[in-house]
Amino acid sequence: MERSQRRGIVQSLLSGVLWAAYSVTLYSWLSPFNGDTGSLDSARGVMLIILSAIIVAWIDSLITACFEFAYCAQQGLFREFLRLLRSSAFFRIMPAALFAGPLGLVPFAIASRYSVSVATSISAFYPALGSIIAMFWFREKLTRLKFVGILCAISGVVVVSGFSGLHPIGIGLAIFASVGYSLELVFGYRLMAEDVDPVVSLALKQTSVVAFYTLMLVILLLIPGNLDFFRNFVSVIDFNNEFSFTAGMLGNPLLITAVYILASFFNAFAYIFYFRGLNNAGVSTASSLNITYGIWTIAILALPPFFVRPDLSVLLGALLTFIGSTIVIVESNRIEKQMEVSNG
Repeated sequence: MERSQRRGIVQSLLSGVLWAAYSVTLYSWLSPFNGDTGSLDSARGVMLIILSAIIVAWIDSLITACFEFAYCAQQGLFREFLRLLRSSAFFRIMPAALFAGPLGLVPFAIASRYSVSVATSISAFYPALGSIIAMFWFREKLTRLKFVGILCAISGVVVVSGFSGLHPIGIGLAIFASVGYSLELVFGYRLMAEDVDPVVSLALKQTSVVAFYTLMLVILLLIPGNLDFFRNFVSVIDFNNEFSFTAGMLGNPLLITAVYILASFFNAFAYIFYFRGLNNAGVSTASSLNITYGIWTIAILALPPFFVRPDLSVLLGALLTFIGSTIVIVESNRIEKQMEVSNG
């Protein structure tokens, strides 16, 4: 398919909207952590918190994989996916899966237990954080404008976390999630963009994510008592009873399953549109539009049927993070193009 800047802009913007819809659906409309009996008071309590997040992410990743495989087949690329699954390309994509999944989505899932809007706002800090990592790891140049962007993004995180009243653990995990996403950005997309179609790359990455979660889950379920915890945890996933519109939905397993599938559908196509956007519009434009998910999350929660009034600090922090991260992305792209010209 021929690349189109305009198409890439639309795809990248849709990815941000869909990620916001995914976060709201899975962590606000549903209440997936009802069965979490973990605590920070003991090693076992901490393990149960981690196990809870892995269970939620594992179920989500399995359903998401089904949608992504189906899309890959619809695009006529499933044979290519199976061919590359047995090649070194699969192993080159594994780091991206590790950073996006166990080191990204798992801490994000735990942070979302405390506040979905705050977790998404802080995790949108990942492009600026990725720039900081690249500066030390790859000795990339730090210009004045990029420095201003980083400061702006950090200020947004400080405003969100310092004045939102969120539990410090939730803030720390949201920041940790942004570390995972930034490492995915720094390493993952460089590996994926070599010579593999974006849809195939995504299917390979999702296969790795499912494999990582399954391995982690199997190991944890070998510990006595954890299998019973797993059964109980899955059985009590329900709707969030804080919203009046969910009153008639509570305890309905078919509706719970349908909404869980809907959340994974949003997640799958958020990634599909993001990868398509990266391919069409480039990293700078795609990332700038994708990180609007922090703002879209606040907007969706403010609308019916949720009617969640956002705190001013969360709104201001999300805006600062978005502006700062956008400056960093655009400036990084300008520096990269300048280096390409000078080296060419």
